[in-house]
Amino acid sequence: MKLFIPIYEFLAGTVLLWIDYIPYRFNLLNQYQSFILLVGISLIILALTSIYLLSKRRGFGNYFKSLIDTNRLRSFLRQQNSINDFTSKAKVNLDQRIYNSALWHTYIDYAENSMTVWVCIPNNFKAKKVLDSNLDNTAQEVSSYTDKYICSTYTRKGSFYLYKGEKK
Repeated sequence: MKLFIPIYEFLAGTVLLWIDYIPYRFNLLNQYQSFILLVGISLIILALTSIYLLSKRRGFGNYFKSLIDTNRLRSFLRQQNSINDFTSKAKVNLDQRIYNSALWHTYIDYAENSMTVWVCIPNNFKAKKVLDSNLDNTAQEVSSYTDKYICSTYTRKGSFYLYKGEKK
């Protein structure tokens, strides 16, 4: 989750700059124009600084590899909705929704000589049971993303399962 915050900041700053353009172009709400411009530029500067600091610690390539592999892992772990045969609509399964929402806090973090995978544990018993059945497949999936790291078995740390990988 923390890997994506600079990207969200950058997108919010860009949207605010576009919103600032509307009062300038159409002479609407001119009293808020300077405030929106200041907030938009501040968010973009904050996002670029955050990306710089994250990539300085990890390396620019490792930062983007973390983003890409995090999305791949989340889509691998996501459970698809089942379809009702009679109405052709998706069935609402609360446990499945809790499981899928916990995936937003799952991420992969590549550093210079190591890799850590943080898999968020859902706070529902049935959703946790589904995750526990997928943990062996998760280790295999993560090890298929790169052949540079050897992944250990998971350990529990707080509300996360933690996989550590060391460079070969």
